[in-house]
Amino acid sequence: MQPKIYTWLCLLLVWVSLPAWAASPRDADQALSAWQLPEAKRILEELETKAPDSVETLYLWARYDFYEGNYDQAVERLDQAIATAPRREFQELREIVASTRDVTKNYTKHTSPKGYFEIWLEPGKDEVLLPHAFEALDLAYDAFAEEIGYRPPTPVRVEVYPQTTTLAKVSILTEDDIRTSGTIALCKYNRLMITSPRATLRGYGWVDTLVHEYVHYVVNQKTHNRVPIWMHEGLAKFLERRWRGPDQHMLAPSSEHLLQKRVKANSLITFDQMHPSMAKLPSQEDAALAFAEVYTAMEYLREKAGPDAFERLLDLIAQGRDAQRAFAEVLGVPFQQFEREWKASLKSRKASAFPEESGFEERLVFKEEAESELKQMESPKARDHMHLGEIMQARDRFEAAVIQYQKAERIAGSHNPVLQSRLAHSLLALGRAEEAVSSLESSVEFYPSYVSSWINLGKAYAALSQWDKALEHLNEAARINPFDPEVHSEMARVYKAMGRTEDEAQARRFMTLVSAP
Repeated sequence: MQPKIYTWLCLLLVWVSLPAWAASPRDADQALSAWQLPEAKRILEELETKAPDSVETLYLWARYDFYEGNYDQAVERLDQAIATAPRREFQELREIVASTRDVTKNYTKHTSPKGYFEIWLEPGKDEVLLPHAFEALDLAYDAFAEEIGYRPPTPVRVEVYPQTTTLAKVSILTEDDIRTSGTIALCKYNRLMITSPRATLRGYGWVDTLVHEYVHYVVNQKTHNRVPIWMHEGLAKFLERRWRGPDQHMLAPSSEHLLQKRVKANSLITFDQMHPSMAKLPSQEDAALAFAEVYTAMEYLREKAGPDAFERLLDLIAQGRDAQRAFAEVLGVPFQQFEREWKASLKSRKASAFPEESGFEERLVFKEEAESELKQMESPKARDHMHLGEIMQARDRFEAAVIQYQKAERIAGSHNPVLQSRLAHSLLALGRAEEAVSSLESSVEFYPSYVSSWINLGKAYAALSQWDKALEHLNEAARINPFDPEVHSEMARVYKAMGRTEDEAQARRFMTLVSAP
């Protein structure tokens, strides 16, 4: 037989004997990076059969275990891998996995009513988060199936951390990143990761934040992690309220105002500057601006391309299309043209009548940053009247307190939520519930994250025997700061009036839970 023919036949035999698709460590790495765990497991099982002693396969199995939440097994595999080959990436992963294992070792698992989510948290006070978390997440799972056309495998893992220091231990963020940017939650390592609102002074919109992170999860899963950060954050910001209903998206008035201010100053943040993470931006203001920008970009896309724009965009990216090209294709214009026209639309965006003179700054405040809320009043004269009102209120001299608060209001306007909540409190003590409602209307519109406004509105509507409205406002308070005992004591009172004995009992149980030292 001629040598060339013999060589060709040998190659043919090798080719015929190979499987149609041969797995490689790179394939497993890509599947893990895309959070396609069933596919990753199939590849790893094949790799293990071929090379059972491979340190690379051992490392990839450890990543798989980590993403599945099997932290003990992941650490064990990493220790074996490091003993054989002490590579830096092995050691870095072990550090995060071991920290996560240690943080969560006493956590308990709670499954949502529809079985879509598993929330892991410390036994005790954080259990008060479960009802509102489950409500929003289960609704979001079904809502995003309609909006984006994708249902991820269930259950989705959620972990709740008691402090920002804990979030820093189990992620790539530093404490400085968290405090500087106000980043208090992440979607990483195939899970949702959120800091409990008890780590903050006044709470924060933790329910919408949790859904925001779930949007990231769905987008990652559907597109195999091919979406750039600006697009990711734009979708998450636009859809974080989608669990409430189809047309509930909203940009906070303070964010609208900040956006207009920075447009006029020609100091917007570019999409490239948002990479690799909003958490790396230099201030809470810059992070808020970036979120406002990407929200309006997604709003622009949806208005121009229709209600199915997000689904079509993610479908194209999932098929392998470059994200910018996919965006341009759905919009129907080149991406550079979109950027020009979108920025032009920001200049003509309807101006918000935001009360800058109120002096209140809507930002994340951590417990150790506690200071007198009087500092949230800009005018010294108004601050003096508010302080006198507080003194009168503490002495149960509510008529005198109202007089002082109204004097402050005449100077500073009716928008400062600290002032208006104190005024409402004294009005309620005098039985003037309708006036209390009126006193809060403006401040709650402009500063919806100030929890006392919602509590006082709930109390006012309860005083007017408008039980459904009272419950609506108290639930909104719980979605900001469920660690305020008054939220639950007022809920218990409303449930009792409505004859809802089981709900009343739960509210009283939660009141006791959050009141404990």
